[in-house]
Amino acid sequence: MGELTQIEVEIVEEKAPQMVRFVGIFQSIIGLVAMGVGVLLLAPLVGPFIAGEINFGSFAGILILNTMPMILFGLWLFNIGRSVYKVFAHEFPWIIYANIIYFGLLVWIGGSLPYLAIGSLVAILLLFTPSVRSYWWKLFKEDLGPRMKELRYSLYLIRRSPLVVVGVVIILGYVFIALTVNLWAPYGPTERIWTETLQAPSPTHIWGTDQNGGDIFSMVMWATRIDLRIALTVVSVALIIGTFLGAAAGYFGGAVDEVVMRITDVFFAFPGLILAMAIVSALGERNLDNIAIALMVVWWPTYARLVRGQVLIERERLYVEAARSVGASDFRILLTHILPNTVQPVIVQATLDLGGVLLTAAGLSFIGFGAEAGTAEWGLMIATGQDHFTFYWLVFYPGIAILLCALAFNLVGDGVRDILDPKLRRR
Repeated sequence: MGELTQIEVEIVEEKAPQMVRFVGIFQSIIGLVAMGVGVLLLAPLVGPFIAGEINFGSFAGILILNTMPMILFGLWLFNIGRSVYKVFAHEFPWIIYANIIYFGLLVWIGGSLPYLAIGSLVAILLLFTPSVRSYWWKLFKEDLGPRMKELRYSLYLIRRSPLVVVGVVIILGYVFIALTVNLWAPYGPTERIWTETLQAPSPTHIWGTDQNGGDIFSMVMWATRIDLRIALTVVSVALIIGTFLGAAAGYFGGAVDEVVMRITDVFFAFPGLILAMAIVSALGERNLDNIAIALMVVWWPTYARLVRGQVLIERERLYVEAARSVGASDFRILLTHILPNTVQPVIVQATLDLGGVLLTAAGLSFIGFGAEAGTAEWGLMIATGQDHFTFYWLVFYPGIAILLCALAFNLVGDGVRDILDPKLRRR
């Protein structure tokens, strides 16, 4: 009986690596599909763009906001699959993290893409099959203990600050509105009742109507989705570009550092709002994609300079010298050793910048460089409402929406700074 048990164990051990490799291959396929979808999102526009039927702003908007994120995430998912195929135990939990983020990206782009998340769900479930779970779960639990302790202490610090709690609650409320507005908003974002213009708040229109008969409540709610998307997209892309360029400048120094820093100096020489106005004008059309592109161009130098300073400090640390001594490549040292130790100030800056981008985007719309006429966007609603200033509800409700959202991001940014700063954590 004992001999039979030993044979069974050997059979299980032979099957387990095959199942693990299957998970790795499956995850790699998900990555390849994501990259393919990214290309397909842009491919139909190439011909019309060359023919002049689509302007540069719209083409660049799809490229930057949809195609590039899908390709980059696909490459990330593919590399995770390769690592799992090689049975690197520390990479297994990243299947969970990466596929959850990937699902969020699919929902963000919209259309029928969220159905692709079925493959991600299958990949996560395969992780918990007994033959695969044995390869990573124990190490994950050991690593999870200290992380959960830090998480509990971070939540304690958040609860200790009422203003941060208020900021988190407000942001969660805005996110809930943005994700579900299509389920409960009384009217659509462009729906108008031409016979009910400039009506005061009433049971039918609880926040009144505008000069075109649009329901102010519905428009403000729909604008939440638009403005949050602009803020998150701009900060995410600017952070990635700025981090990449700043890290390269700080780590390699020399000519790379000089070129990157002189370019950032040029951008810092112009006021951000003026530069954004010039870029939108150069792109030649008023739309949300052009706003996002302009703000990305304006915002990335902040992250480049911040990351460069942090990398200059970290590259001289002993752990970097140790990584070099064992033959680690510059790319691996930068990506897996230095950047994780520079992320704290970047996260704080990004959280604070969400409110700043929101205000700047609304400002561009207000002065006529933003969204197209008729778009449910907070800044545009205030701009069109100022012609009828005696009807207070036209500007009051979108103004309050901007105020609360920007305030919430600033409150949360202060809280994140307190949580991530080791000196403040010890107080």
